[in-house]
Amino acid sequence: MRRGLESPLLSLPAVAVIVIGVFLPMAVLAVYSLWPTVDQQIVPQWTLSNYARFFAAAVYWRVLLLSLLFAGLASAVTVCVTFPFAYFVATKVPPHQRLIWVLFAVLQFFTSYLIRVFAWMNLLGDTGLINQGLMQIGLIDQPLWIFGLNKAGIVITFVYLLFPLAFLTTFIALERSNPTVLEAAADLGARPWQGLLHVTLPIARTGILGGFVFGAIIILGDYVTPQLIGGTDGYLYSNIIQLQFGSSVQWGLGSALALILMTVVFGLLLLLRWATGGAAQVGTFSRAFTPARAPFLRAYSLLFLGFLYAPIVLLFIFAFNANPSIGFPFLGFTTQWFVAVFQDPLMIESMKNSLIVATTAVGISLVLGTVAAVQLARSPGRWRQISMAIVSLPIFLPPMLLGLAIIIGLNALGVERGLWTIVAGHTVLSLPIVTLLVLIRLEGLDPNFELAAMDLGATPTKAFLLVSVPQALPGIVAAALITFALSIDEFILTALVTGSDSTLPLYIFGQLRFSVTPAIVAVAVMLLTVSFILLVVGAFVSNIGQRKDKSSAAGPFSLDHAA
Repeated sequence: MRRGLESPLLSLPAVAVIVIGVFLPMAVLAVYSLWPTVDQQIVPQWTLSNYARFFAAAVYWRVLLLSLLFAGLASAVTVCVTFPFAYFVATKVPPHQRLIWVLFAVLQFFTSYLIRVFAWMNLLGDTGLINQGLMQIGLIDQPLWIFGLNKAGIVITFVYLLFPLAFLTTFIALERSNPTVLEAAADLGARPWQGLLHVTLPIARTGILGGFVFGAIIILGDYVTPQLIGGTDGYLYSNIIQLQFGSSVQWGLGSALALILMTVVFGLLLLLRWATGGAAQVGTFSRAFTPARAPFLRAYSLLFLGFLYAPIVLLFIFAFNANPSIGFPFLGFTTQWFVAVFQDPLMIESMKNSLIVATTAVGISLVLGTVAAVQLARSPGRWRQISMAIVSLPIFLPPMLLGLAIIIGLNALGVERGLWTIVAGHTVLSLPIVTLLVLIRLEGLDPNFELAAMDLGATPTKAFLLVSVPQALPGIVAAALITFALSIDEFILTALVTGSDSTLPLYIFGQLRFSVTPAIVAVAVMLLTVSFILLVVGAFVSNIGQRKDKSSAAGPFSLDHAA
Protein backbone atom coordinates (compact mmCIF):
# COMPACT_ATOMS: atom_id res chain seq x y z
CA MET A 1 0.00 0.00 0.00
CA ARG A 2 2.85 2.30 0.71
CA ARG A 3 3.87 1.85 -2.90
CA GLY A 4 1.33 4.58 -3.81
CA LEU A 5 3.52 7.37 -2.42
CA GLU A 6 6.64 5.88 -3.99
CA SER A 7 5.24 5.51 -7.48
CA PRO A 8 7.26 7.34 -10.18
CA LEU A 9 3.92 8.50 -11.58
CA LEU A 10 3.81 11.14 -8.80
CA SER A 11 6.95 12.90 -10.03
CA LEU A 12 6.22 12.29 -13.71
CA PRO A 13 4.08 15.48 -14.20
CA ALA A 14 6.86 17.72 -12.84
CA VAL A 15 9.43 15.95 -15.01
CA ALA A 16 7.12 16.26 -18.03
CA VAL A 17 6.72 20.02 -17.50
CA ILE A 18 10.50 20.51 -17.58
CA VAL A 19 10.94 18.21 -20.56
CA ILE A 20 8.21 20.01 -22.53
CA GLY A 21 9.16 23.48 -21.31
CA VAL A 22 12.95 23.19 -21.52
CA PHE A 23 14.27 20.12 -23.33
CA LEU A 24 11.96 20.21 -26.35
CA PRO A 25 12.44 23.98 -26.92
CA MET A 26 16.19 23.47 -26.57
CA ALA A 27 15.98 20.77 -29.25
CA VAL A 28 14.13 23.20 -31.53
CA LEU A 29 16.81 25.80 -30.76
CA ALA A 30 19.45 23.33 -31.93
CA VAL A 31 17.51 22.67 -35.13
CA TYR A 32 17.03 26.39 -35.83
CA SER A 33 20.77 26.91 -35.41
CA LEU A 34 21.23 24.65 -38.45
CA TRP A 35 18.68 26.53 -40.60
CA PRO A 36 19.28 29.86 -42.36
CA THR A 37 17.15 32.98 -42.04
CA VAL A 38 16.03 34.49 -45.36
CA ASP A 39 13.97 37.69 -45.54
CA GLN A 40 13.35 37.47 -41.79
CA GLN A 41 11.93 33.95 -42.14
CA ILE A 42 13.54 30.74 -40.95
CA VAL A 43 14.09 28.36 -43.88
CA PRO A 44 14.17 24.57 -43.22
CA GLN A 45 17.40 23.86 -45.08
CA TRP A 46 20.24 22.15 -43.24
CA THR A 47 23.41 24.23 -43.14
CA LEU A 48 26.35 25.12 -40.92
CA SER A 49 26.43 28.69 -42.22
CA ASN A 50 25.30 30.17 -38.90
CA TYR A 51 28.23 28.59 -37.06
CA ALA A 52 30.60 29.47 -39.92
CA ARG A 53 29.46 33.06 -39.60
CA PHE A 54 30.33 33.05 -35.91
CA PHE A 55 33.93 32.06 -36.59
CA ALA A 56 34.29 34.11 -39.78
CA ALA A 57 33.06 37.40 -38.29
CA ALA A 58 35.54 38.40 -35.57
CA VAL A 59 32.96 40.58 -33.83
CA TYR A 60 31.11 37.52 -32.53
CA TRP A 61 33.90 35.40 -31.07
CA ARG A 62 35.83 38.45 -29.88
CA VAL A 63 32.82 39.76 -27.99
CA LEU A 64 32.30 36.28 -26.52
CA LEU A 65 35.92 36.17 -25.31
CA LEU A 66 35.69 39.71 -23.94
CA SER A 67 32.42 38.81 -22.22
CA LEU A 68 34.05 35.74 -20.65
CA LEU A 69 36.93 37.87 -19.39
CA PHE A 70 34.54 40.51 -18.11
CA ALA A 71 32.33 37.93 -16.39
CA GLY A 72 35.42 36.30 -14.88
CA LEU A 73 36.71 39.64 -13.59
CA ALA A 74 33.40 40.67 -12.05
CA SER A 75 32.90 37.22 -10.47
CA ALA A 76 36.47 37.15 -9.13
CA VAL A 77 36.06 40.57 -7.54
CA THR A 78 32.76 39.45 -6.05
CA VAL A 79 34.11 36.29 -4.38
CA CYS A 80 37.19 38.15 -3.10
CA VAL A 81 35.26 40.94 -1.39
CA THR A 82 32.65 38.45 -0.18
CA PHE A 83 34.99 35.98 1.50
CA PRO A 84 35.82 38.04 4.64
CA PHE A 85 32.12 38.62 5.30
CA ALA A 86 31.23 34.94 4.79
CA TYR A 87 34.15 33.87 6.99
CA PHE A 88 33.03 36.21 9.77
CA VAL A 89 29.42 34.99 9.76
CA ALA A 90 30.38 31.30 9.50
CA THR A 91 33.11 31.26 12.15
CA LYS A 92 32.84 34.35 14.37
CA VAL A 93 29.08 34.79 14.81
CA PRO A 94 27.42 32.52 17.42
CA PRO A 95 25.22 29.83 15.80
CA HIS A 96 21.99 31.21 17.27
CA GLN A 97 22.64 34.61 15.63
CA ARG A 98 23.68 33.38 12.18
CA LEU A 99 20.18 33.17 10.71
CA ILE A 100 19.71 36.94 11.15
CA TRP A 101 23.06 37.70 9.49
CA VAL A 102 22.35 35.29 6.64
CA LEU A 103 18.90 36.79 6.06
CA PHE A 104 20.34 40.31 5.87
CA ALA A 105 23.05 39.09 3.50
CA VAL A 106 20.90 37.17 1.01
CA LEU A 107 17.49 38.84 1.29
CA GLN A 108 17.99 41.43 -1.43
CA PHE A 109 19.20 38.72 -3.87
CA PHE A 110 15.59 37.53 -4.09
CA THR A 111 14.15 40.99 -4.70
CA SER A 112 13.78 42.65 -8.08
CA TYR A 113 17.18 42.81 -9.70
CA LEU A 114 15.81 45.46 -12.07
CA ILE A 115 15.13 47.76 -9.13
CA ARG A 116 18.57 47.10 -7.69
CA VAL A 117 20.09 48.07 -11.04
CA PHE A 118 17.90 51.18 -11.03
CA ALA A 119 19.26 52.09 -7.61
CA TRP A 120 22.80 52.06 -9.00
CA MET A 121 21.75 54.13 -12.00
CA ASN A 122 21.16 56.93 -9.49
CA LEU A 123 24.50 56.39 -7.77
CA LEU A 124 26.80 56.08 -10.80
CA GLY A 125 27.71 58.50 -13.57
CA ASP A 126 29.20 62.00 -13.70
CA THR A 127 25.99 63.36 -12.18
CA GLY A 128 25.45 60.36 -9.92
CA LEU A 129 25.24 60.68 -6.17
CA ILE A 130 28.68 59.14 -5.55
CA ASN A 131 30.67 61.48 -7.79
CA GLN A 132 28.60 64.50 -6.83
CA GLY A 133 28.93 63.71 -3.14
CA LEU A 134 32.72 63.29 -3.38
CA MET A 135 32.99 66.59 -5.26
CA GLN A 136 30.84 68.47 -2.77
CA ILE A 137 32.97 67.40 0.20
CA GLY A 138 36.13 68.32 -1.70
CA LEU A 139 37.72 64.90 -2.08
CA ILE A 140 37.80 65.13 -5.89
CA ASP A 141 37.71 67.96 -8.44
CA GLN A 142 36.08 66.05 -11.27
CA PRO A 143 34.00 62.86 -11.61
CA LEU A 144 35.93 59.61 -11.23
CA TRP A 145 35.80 57.16 -14.13
CA ILE A 146 35.47 54.19 -11.81
CA PHE A 147 32.08 55.48 -10.61
CA GLY A 148 30.83 56.24 -14.12
CA LEU A 149 28.15 54.66 -16.29
CA ASN A 150 30.71 52.50 -18.07
CA LYS A 151 32.34 49.08 -17.75
CA ALA A 152 33.69 49.95 -14.29
CA GLY A 153 30.17 50.84 -13.21
CA ILE A 154 28.89 47.55 -14.65
CA VAL A 155 31.45 45.62 -12.58
CA ILE A 156 30.42 47.49 -9.41
CA THR A 157 26.75 46.80 -10.13
CA PHE A 158 27.37 43.10 -10.77
CA VAL A 159 29.38 42.81 -7.53
CA TYR A 160 26.35 44.28 -5.77
CA LEU A 161 23.93 41.96 -7.56
CA LEU A 162 25.98 38.78 -7.11
CA PHE A 163 27.28 39.31 -3.57
CA PRO A 164 24.42 37.38 -1.86
CA LEU A 165 24.95 34.36 -4.12
CA ALA A 166 28.72 34.30 -3.58
CA PHE A 167 28.19 34.81 0.16
CA LEU A 168 25.74 31.93 0.42
CA THR A 169 27.92 29.39 -1.42
CA THR A 170 31.02 30.35 0.60
CA PHE A 171 29.15 30.49 3.91
CA ILE A 172 27.67 27.01 3.45
CA ALA A 173 31.15 25.59 2.86
CA LEU A 174 32.77 27.47 5.74
CA GLU A 175 30.06 26.69 8.29
CA ARG A 176 30.92 23.01 7.99
CA SER A 177 34.48 23.67 9.11
CA ASN A 178 35.57 22.64 12.60
CA PRO A 179 37.24 25.51 14.49
CA THR A 180 39.45 23.05 16.35
CA VAL A 181 41.31 22.33 13.09
CA LEU A 182 42.58 25.92 12.93
CA GLU A 183 43.42 25.78 16.63
CA ALA A 184 45.42 22.60 16.05
CA ALA A 185 47.26 24.24 13.16
CA ALA A 186 48.11 27.20 15.40
CA ASP A 187 49.34 24.87 18.14
CA LEU A 188 51.65 23.27 15.59
CA GLY A 189 53.18 26.66 14.81
CA ALA A 190 51.14 27.77 11.79
CA ARG A 191 50.79 31.52 11.45
CA PRO A 192 47.35 33.04 10.74
CA TRP A 193 48.08 33.46 7.02
CA GLN A 194 49.27 29.86 6.84
CA GLY A 195 46.07 28.65 8.51
CA LEU A 196 44.07 30.68 6.00
CA LEU A 197 46.03 29.33 3.03
CA HIS A 198 46.32 25.67 4.03
CA VAL A 199 43.19 25.08 6.12
CA THR A 200 40.42 27.63 5.56
CA LEU A 201 40.69 28.14 1.81
CA PRO A 202 40.76 24.39 0.98
CA ILE A 203 37.63 23.94 3.09
CA ALA A 204 35.91 26.87 1.35
CA ARG A 205 37.13 25.91 -2.13
CA THR A 206 33.85 24.38 -3.23
CA GLY A 207 31.85 27.42 -2.12
CA ILE A 208 34.27 29.95 -3.60
CA LEU A 209 34.43 28.21 -6.97
CA GLY A 210 30.67 27.70 -6.94
CA GLY A 211 30.06 31.41 -6.35
CA PHE A 212 32.56 32.28 -9.10
CA VAL A 213 31.07 29.92 -11.71
CA PHE A 214 27.41 30.66 -11.00
CA GLY A 215 28.18 34.39 -10.91
CA ALA A 216 29.88 34.19 -14.31
CA ILE A 217 26.92 32.25 -15.73
CA ILE A 218 24.48 34.91 -14.49
CA ILE A 219 26.58 37.70 -16.02
CA LEU A 220 26.86 35.90 -19.36
CA GLY A 221 23.07 35.61 -19.55
CA ASP A 222 22.27 39.19 -18.49
CA TYR A 223 21.57 41.54 -21.39
CA VAL A 224 19.80 44.21 -19.32
CA THR A 225 22.33 45.37 -16.70
CA PRO A 226 25.06 46.19 -19.27
CA GLN A 227 22.50 48.09 -21.32
CA LEU A 228 21.12 50.17 -18.45
CA ILE A 229 24.44 50.88 -16.71
CA GLY A 230 26.93 50.96 -19.57
CA GLY A 231 24.83 52.00 -22.55
CA THR A 232 26.85 51.47 -25.73
CA ASP A 233 29.89 50.81 -23.55
CA GLY A 234 28.16 47.77 -22.05
CA TYR A 235 27.72 45.71 -25.21
CA LEU A 236 28.27 42.05 -24.24
CA TYR A 237 27.67 38.72 -25.98
CA SER A 238 24.19 38.38 -24.48
CA ASN A 239 23.22 41.71 -26.08
CA ILE A 240 24.25 40.38 -29.51
CA ILE A 241 22.06 37.28 -29.01
CA GLN A 242 19.09 39.35 -27.88
CA LEU A 243 19.51 41.62 -30.90
CA GLN A 244 19.18 38.67 -33.31
CA PHE A 245 15.73 37.90 -31.91
CA GLY A 246 14.78 41.57 -31.87
CA SER A 247 15.35 44.16 -34.53
CA SER A 248 17.73 42.02 -36.64
CA VAL A 249 15.26 39.11 -36.94
CA GLN A 250 18.06 36.59 -37.55
CA TRP A 251 16.66 33.63 -35.62
CA GLY A 252 18.97 31.07 -37.17
CA LEU A 253 22.10 32.98 -36.30
CA GLY A 254 20.67 33.89 -32.89
CA SER A 255 19.98 30.22 -32.19
CA ALA A 256 23.56 29.30 -33.08
CA LEU A 257 24.94 32.07 -30.87
CA ALA A 258 22.66 30.98 -28.01
CA LEU A 259 23.70 27.35 -28.40
CA ILE A 260 27.36 28.37 -28.27
CA LEU A 261 26.65 30.26 -25.05
CA MET A 262 24.84 27.21 -23.64
CA THR A 263 27.91 25.12 -24.46
CA VAL A 264 30.05 27.62 -22.56
CA VAL A 265 27.68 27.46 -19.57
CA PHE A 266 27.80 23.66 -19.40
CA GLY A 267 31.57 23.84 -19.84
CA LEU A 268 31.78 26.10 -16.79
CA LEU A 269 29.61 23.67 -14.80
CA LEU A 270 31.82 20.75 -15.80
CA LEU A 271 34.87 22.81 -14.87
CA LEU A 272 33.34 23.44 -11.45
CA ARG A 273 32.69 19.74 -10.96
CA TRP A 274 36.23 18.87 -11.99
CA ALA A 275 37.84 21.58 -9.87
CA THR A 276 35.91 20.58 -6.76
CA GLY A 277 36.26 16.85 -7.32
CA GLY A 278 32.53 16.37 -7.87
CA ALA A 279 30.63 16.19 -4.61
CA ALA A 280 33.63 17.05 -2.51
CA GLN A 281 33.38 16.67 1.23
CA VAL A 282 34.23 19.83 3.14
CA GLY A 283 33.91 18.41 6.61
CA THR A 284 31.33 17.02 8.96
CA PHE A 285 28.72 19.59 9.87
CA SER A 286 29.11 20.73 13.44
CA ARG A 287 27.62 23.50 15.55
CA ALA A 288 30.96 23.78 17.33
CA PHE A 289 31.84 27.40 18.01
CA THR A 290 34.87 28.95 19.61
CA PRO A 291 34.21 32.54 20.74
CA ALA A 292 36.84 34.94 19.44
CA ARG A 293 36.96 38.68 18.98
CA ALA A 294 37.26 39.84 15.39
CA PRO A 295 36.79 43.63 15.39
CA PHE A 296 38.21 44.12 11.88
CA LEU A 297 36.00 41.42 10.36
CA ARG A 298 32.95 42.74 12.21
CA ALA A 299 33.59 46.27 10.99
CA TYR A 300 34.14 45.03 7.43
CA SER A 301 30.92 43.02 7.56
CA LEU A 302 28.88 45.94 8.85
CA LEU A 303 30.32 48.18 6.14
CA PHE A 304 29.43 45.60 3.53
CA LEU A 305 25.86 45.40 4.81
CA GLY A 306 25.82 49.17 4.44
CA PHE A 307 27.00 48.75 0.85
CA LEU A 308 24.15 46.30 0.24
CA TYR A 309 21.35 48.35 1.71
CA ALA A 310 22.41 51.97 1.16
CA PRO A 311 21.06 52.04 -2.43
CA ILE A 312 17.74 50.59 -1.24
CA VAL A 313 17.50 53.09 1.63
CA LEU A 314 18.09 55.91 -0.85
CA LEU A 315 15.19 54.66 -2.98
CA PHE A 316 12.90 54.85 0.05
CA ILE A 317 14.09 58.40 0.75
CA PHE A 318 13.53 59.50 -2.85
CA ALA A 319 10.07 57.91 -2.92
CA PHE A 320 8.91 60.22 -0.13
CA ASN A 321 10.85 63.29 -1.32
CA ALA A 322 8.75 66.21 -2.56
CA ASN A 323 11.53 67.04 -5.04
CA PRO A 324 10.15 66.46 -8.60
CA SER A 325 13.63 65.29 -9.64
CA ILE A 326 15.08 62.04 -8.34
CA GLY A 327 17.81 62.90 -5.84
CA PHE A 328 18.69 65.53 -3.32
CA PRO A 329 18.01 68.01 -1.80
CA PHE A 330 15.20 66.62 0.32
CA LEU A 331 12.38 69.16 -0.05
CA GLY A 332 9.94 67.64 2.38
CA PHE A 333 7.92 64.49 3.05
CA THR A 334 5.18 63.57 0.57
CA THR A 335 3.14 60.60 -0.59
CA GLN A 336 2.09 62.22 -3.88
CA TRP A 337 4.25 59.88 -5.95
CA PHE A 338 2.42 56.86 -4.57
CA VAL A 339 -0.91 58.50 -5.40
CA ALA A 340 0.35 59.19 -8.93
CA VAL A 341 1.24 55.53 -9.37
CA PHE A 342 -2.34 54.38 -8.86
CA GLN A 343 -3.59 56.98 -11.32
CA ASP A 344 -1.63 55.35 -14.16
CA PRO A 345 -3.89 52.84 -15.99
CA LEU A 346 -0.92 51.05 -17.60
CA MET A 347 0.70 50.53 -14.20
CA ILE A 348 -2.55 49.16 -12.76
CA GLU A 349 -2.95 46.78 -15.70
CA SER A 350 0.68 45.66 -15.40
CA MET A 351 0.24 44.99 -11.69
CA LYS A 352 -2.90 42.91 -12.33
CA ASN A 353 -1.06 40.87 -14.96
CA SER A 354 1.86 40.29 -12.58
CA LEU A 355 -0.50 39.04 -9.87
CA ILE A 356 -2.31 36.74 -12.32
CA VAL A 357 0.98 35.32 -13.62
CA ALA A 358 2.51 34.84 -10.18
CA THR A 359 -0.60 33.29 -8.64
CA THR A 360 -1.12 30.87 -11.52
CA ALA A 361 2.53 29.86 -11.96
CA VAL A 362 3.11 29.42 -8.23
CA GLY A 363 -0.15 27.45 -7.84
CA ILE A 364 0.81 25.01 -10.60
CA SER A 365 4.35 24.71 -9.24
CA LEU A 366 3.15 24.05 -5.69
CA VAL A 367 0.87 21.18 -6.76
CA LEU A 368 3.33 19.49 -9.11
CA GLY A 369 6.42 20.24 -7.03
CA THR A 370 4.95 19.03 -3.73
CA VAL A 371 3.68 15.78 -5.24
CA ALA A 372 7.05 15.19 -6.90
CA ALA A 373 8.98 15.97 -3.71
CA VAL A 374 6.89 13.48 -1.69
CA GLN A 375 7.74 10.72 -4.16
CA LEU A 376 11.41 11.66 -4.57
CA ALA A 377 11.95 11.84 -0.80
CA ARG A 378 10.80 8.23 -0.46
CA SER A 379 12.30 6.62 -3.54
CA PRO A 380 16.09 6.45 -3.66
CA GLY A 381 17.57 5.05 -6.80
CA ARG A 382 18.19 5.83 -10.45
CA TRP A 383 14.74 7.35 -11.10
CA ARG A 384 15.32 9.84 -8.30
CA GLN A 385 18.70 10.82 -9.74
CA ILE A 386 17.31 11.22 -13.25
CA SER A 387 14.26 13.14 -12.05
CA MET A 388 16.33 15.47 -9.89
CA ALA A 389 18.73 16.17 -12.75
CA ILE A 390 15.85 17.01 -15.11
CA VAL A 391 13.82 19.09 -12.67
CA SER A 392 16.88 21.04 -11.45
CA LEU A 393 18.13 22.01 -14.92
CA PRO A 394 16.36 25.42 -15.16
CA ILE A 395 18.22 26.58 -12.04
CA PHE A 396 21.55 26.22 -13.82
CA LEU A 397 20.54 27.95 -17.07
CA PRO A 398 20.42 31.72 -17.54
CA PRO A 399 16.78 32.89 -17.85
CA MET A 400 17.70 34.43 -21.23
CA LEU A 401 18.44 30.99 -22.70
CA LEU A 402 15.21 29.58 -21.30
CA GLY A 403 13.24 32.50 -22.71
CA LEU A 404 14.81 32.16 -26.16
CA ALA A 405 14.17 28.42 -26.22
CA ILE A 406 10.52 28.95 -25.29
CA ILE A 407 9.83 31.58 -27.96
CA ILE A 408 11.56 29.46 -30.60
CA GLY A 409 9.47 26.45 -29.58
CA LEU A 410 6.29 28.55 -29.81
CA ASN A 411 7.36 29.89 -33.18
CA ALA A 412 7.93 26.36 -34.49
CA LEU A 413 4.40 25.43 -33.38
CA GLY A 414 2.94 28.65 -34.81
CA VAL A 415 1.54 29.63 -31.41
CA GLU A 416 0.96 33.29 -30.55
CA ARG A 417 2.58 34.61 -27.41
CA GLY A 418 0.46 36.08 -24.64
CA LEU A 419 -0.04 36.13 -20.89
CA TRP A 420 -0.20 32.35 -20.80
CA THR A 421 3.33 32.06 -22.22
CA ILE A 422 4.58 34.19 -19.32
CA VAL A 423 2.79 31.82 -16.94
CA ALA A 424 4.44 28.85 -18.66
CA GLY A 425 7.89 30.44 -18.41
CA HIS A 426 7.45 31.33 -14.74
CA THR A 427 6.21 27.81 -13.99
CA VAL A 428 9.38 26.38 -15.49
CA LEU A 429 11.42 28.72 -13.25
CA SER A 430 9.35 28.14 -10.09
CA LEU A 431 8.84 24.37 -10.26
CA PRO A 432 12.47 23.40 -9.48
CA ILE A 433 12.57 25.78 -6.51
CA VAL A 434 9.34 24.41 -5.04
CA THR A 435 10.42 20.81 -5.57
CA LEU A 436 13.82 21.31 -3.95
CA LEU A 437 12.51 23.33 -0.97
CA VAL A 438 9.77 20.82 -0.18
CA LEU A 439 12.19 17.92 -0.73
CA ILE A 440 14.65 19.47 1.71
CA ARG A 441 11.80 19.79 4.19
CA LEU A 442 10.78 16.13 3.79
CA GLU A 443 14.31 14.67 3.85
CA GLY A 444 14.99 13.15 7.25
CA LEU A 445 11.33 12.98 8.33
CA ASP A 446 10.11 9.53 9.29
CA PRO A 447 8.19 7.99 6.34
CA ASN A 448 6.73 5.38 8.71
CA PHE A 449 4.00 7.87 9.63
CA GLU A 450 2.45 7.40 6.18
CA LEU A 451 2.82 3.61 6.46
CA ALA A 452 1.09 3.71 9.84
CA ALA A 453 -1.73 5.83 8.40
CA MET A 454 -2.28 3.36 5.56
CA ASP A 455 -2.10 0.42 7.97
CA LEU A 456 -4.99 2.11 9.79
CA GLY A 457 -7.02 2.15 6.58
CA ALA A 458 -6.05 5.40 4.86
CA THR A 459 -5.70 5.33 1.08
CA PRO A 460 -2.43 6.63 -0.44
CA THR A 461 -4.26 9.81 -1.47
CA LYS A 462 -5.64 10.33 2.02
CA ALA A 463 -2.24 9.59 3.57
CA PHE A 464 -0.70 12.16 1.26
CA LEU A 465 -3.24 14.86 2.14
CA LEU A 466 -3.44 14.20 5.89
CA VAL A 467 0.15 13.10 6.59
CA SER A 468 2.62 14.17 3.91
CA VAL A 469 1.19 17.64 3.27
CA PRO A 470 1.10 18.65 6.97
CA GLN A 471 4.69 17.43 7.34
CA ALA A 472 5.77 19.45 4.32
CA LEU A 473 3.62 22.51 5.12
CA PRO A 474 6.42 24.83 6.34
CA GLY A 475 8.43 24.03 3.22
CA ILE A 476 5.36 24.48 1.01
CA VAL A 477 4.56 27.88 2.55
CA ALA A 478 8.18 29.02 2.29
CA ALA A 479 8.36 27.85 -1.33
CA ALA A 480 5.09 29.62 -2.16
CA LEU A 481 6.23 32.93 -0.69
CA ILE A 482 9.69 32.82 -2.22
CA THR A 483 8.55 31.79 -5.71
CA PHE A 484 5.72 34.34 -5.63
CA ALA A 485 8.23 37.09 -4.86
CA LEU A 486 10.56 35.84 -7.62
CA SER A 487 7.71 35.65 -10.13
CA ILE A 488 6.52 39.18 -9.36
CA ASP A 489 10.07 40.46 -9.95
CA GLU A 490 11.13 38.31 -12.94
CA PHE A 491 12.08 40.38 -15.98
CA ILE A 492 14.68 38.78 -18.30
CA LEU A 493 12.62 35.72 -19.26
CA THR A 494 9.36 37.70 -19.14
CA ALA A 495 10.61 40.28 -21.64
CA LEU A 496 11.39 37.51 -24.13
CA VAL A 497 8.26 35.34 -23.87
CA THR A 498 5.62 38.07 -23.56
CA GLY A 499 3.37 39.13 -26.37
CA SER A 500 1.61 42.48 -26.07
CA ASP A 501 0.90 42.04 -22.35
CA SER A 502 2.84 44.04 -19.79
CA THR A 503 3.84 43.02 -16.27
CA LEU A 504 5.14 45.23 -13.48
CA PRO A 505 8.84 44.62 -14.25
CA LEU A 506 8.19 45.31 -17.96
CA TYR A 507 6.44 48.53 -17.01
CA ILE A 508 9.34 49.58 -14.81
CA PHE A 509 11.88 48.78 -17.54
CA GLY A 510 9.96 50.87 -20.06
CA GLN A 511 9.91 53.80 -17.66
CA LEU A 512 13.63 53.45 -16.91
CA ARG A 513 14.47 53.65 -20.60
CA PHE A 514 12.32 56.65 -21.48
CA SER A 515 10.98 58.68 -18.53
CA VAL A 516 12.36 58.14 -15.04
CA THR A 517 10.16 59.96 -12.53
CA PRO A 518 9.71 59.80 -8.75
CA ALA A 519 6.57 57.76 -9.39
CA ILE A 520 8.79 54.94 -10.69
CA VAL A 521 10.77 55.12 -7.45
CA ALA A 522 7.46 54.74 -5.59
CA VAL A 523 6.65 51.62 -7.66
CA ALA A 524 10.10 50.25 -6.90
CA VAL A 525 9.64 50.83 -3.17
CA MET A 526 6.28 49.07 -3.13
CA LEU A 527 7.69 46.10 -5.02
CA LEU A 528 10.69 45.89 -2.71
CA THR A 529 8.51 46.07 0.37
CA VAL A 530 6.24 43.26 -0.80
CA SER A 531 9.25 41.11 -1.74
CA PHE A 532 10.98 41.70 1.60
CA ILE A 533 7.86 40.79 3.56
CA LEU A 534 7.20 37.61 1.58
CA LEU A 535 10.80 36.44 1.79
CA VAL A 536 11.21 37.16 5.51
CA VAL A 537 7.93 35.42 6.35
CA GLY A 538 8.90 32.46 4.16
CA ALA A 539 12.30 32.13 5.84
CA PHE A 540 10.85 32.27 9.35
CA VAL A 541 8.03 29.84 8.54
CA SER A 542 10.58 27.33 7.28
CA ASN A 543 12.76 27.87 10.36
CA ILE A 544 9.82 27.49 12.75
CA GLY A 545 8.89 24.22 11.03
CA GLN A 546 12.40 22.86 11.54
CA ARG A 547 12.32 23.80 15.22
CA LYS A 548 9.01 22.04 15.71
CA ASP A 549 10.45 18.88 14.18
CA LYS A 550 13.27 18.95 16.70
CA SER A 551 11.01 19.60 19.67
CA SER A 552 8.31 17.08 18.81
CA ALA A 553 8.74 13.49 17.72
CA ALA A 554 5.01 12.94 17.37
CA GLY A 555 4.68 14.82 14.11
CA PRO A 556 2.18 17.52 13.06
CA PHE A 557 -0.75 15.18 12.55
CA SER A 558 -2.88 12.64 14.27
CA LEU A 559 -3.20 9.08 13.07
CA ASP A 560 -6.78 9.10 14.22
CA HIS A 561 -7.54 11.72 11.57
CA ALA A 562 -5.59 9.79 8.95
CA ALA A 563 -7.67 6.73 9.58
